[in-house]
Amino acid sequence: MPPDEEFLAFWNEWLAQPRKTRPDLKETLHKRWPVKADRIAYYRWSGRRADERLYARQMTNISPEELTEMLATMNYNNEIARGKLVNVLERSVVPWLPVGSDRAGGIYRIVPGAHGLLPDQQDPKTNRELVSMNVLGINTNVQPAMPFRSLPNLTSLMTRTLQASYFTRSEILSTGVVILRTYEDAANGTWFPTRFHAVMRFERNGAANGVFVIYDFYPEDEYLQERRKLDDRDWGYLPSGLSDQPISIAKIANKITDLRFGRTFDFVGPLDYPVELVRAMKTPEDTIIRVTVA
Repeated sequence: MPPDEEFLAFWNEWLAQPRKTRPDLKETLHKRWPVKADRIAYYRWSGRRADERLYARQMTNISPEELTEMLATMNYNNEIARGKLVNVLERSVVPWLPVGSDRAGGIYRIVPGAHGLLPDQQDPKTNRELVSMNVLGINTNVQPAMPFRSLPNLTSLMTRTLQASYFTRSEILSTGVVILRTYEDAANGTWFPTRFHAVMRFERNGAANGVFVIYDFYPEDEYLQERRKLDDRDWGYLPSGLSDQPISIAKIANKITDLRFGRTFDFVGPLDYPVELVRAMKTPEDTIIRVTVA
C-alpha cells in the first residue's frame, strides 16, 4: 500500500495543473494506482486529511532556518519532497526570507509561495508525464517576444552567451515573490512588490544550484482578477533604479543559505530580453527535463 507521503505528492501534482485542462481525478487515480485497494486507501487518506488540513496549515509553523534548510538540501527530482515543500509554502503563515541589499541601497526579501510564474504554453503536447507548474524549464535561446529597449553591446552579448549555458540542461522551481523596500530600515519600512520571482535552479541530479530572480510576464490584473501576458515595453526595471536596462533573469546567490540582511549582492549575468518559460516533465530515469516547445 502506498505511504501517506506518496498520496500527498500525487494530490499536490494533480491540483497544481491548470483547472481548464486538469485531468479527471478518478481517471488519474486509476492510472496511478491500478489496484483497487490502493485507490480505496487514497480516498481514506483524503478524508482524514480533509478534517486535519485546515488546522494544520493554519497552526503549524516553520522557521526561516528550517525553510532555508529544506530549500538548500532537498532533492528537487523527488515528487514526495516537492509535495512536502508545496505543503509548507501554502500554509497560512510562512516566514519570509531576507535577501540583502543591492548596490543602490534597495533592500530585498522573499515572500515564499508554491506557485507564481507561468509558462507561455500551459498544456503542451507530450507523451510524458508533466510535473506541476511550480517546476518550470527555461529557454534563453529564443527570439524576444517583445523588443528590448537598447542596442546590444559586447557586454550584454557576452552575458547572454554565459547565461544560456547556465540553463542548457536545468530546470527551475518557483519559490516566491521578491519584495523591495528602499532606503528604510528592514524592521519598520514599507515593502513594495517588484514583479520579480525568486527561483531555485537545480541540476539533473535534483541538487540545488543557484538562486535566481525572473521577471513575471503574467502579472495579475487587480481589477479583472486574472493573469494576462504583459504586452508593453515597460518591464524589467529594478525599483531601486540600480540599472537603466530591463532584466528578465539574473542570479542573486550561489546558495540560498547565502541570503541575509547586511549582505550586498549583485544581479549576475542579467538578460535584457524576455526568456521563455516552459512546462517540465518526468523522464524514465526519474529526473526532470523541460518540454520542447515548437
